[in-house]
Amino acid sequence: MSQNWIVAVLVGVAAFYAIWYVLPAAARQHLGRLHRALGRAPACTSSCGSCGKCSASSNGESAKLPSGQEQPVTFFRKL
Repeated sequence: MSQNWIVAVLVGVAAFYAIWYVLPAAARQHLGRLHRALGRAPACTSSCGSCGKCSASSNGESAKLPSGQEQPVTFFRKL
């Protein structure tokens, strides 16, 4: 019986995190008034570069090498 409760709690926490992750910033700010930790934005864990907040991107563009250091993309045919 205790295993059922543990699984239920874990599923509930995972569902809460999934919903919190996709919440708009305004809703997160409203939750931040209830508890400071709920108002924080999710961590940037991917290298998508769409938000422009990661150090790898600048205004949503991919990082560029200095002039003269570009490297061409090479494709190799599988044999």
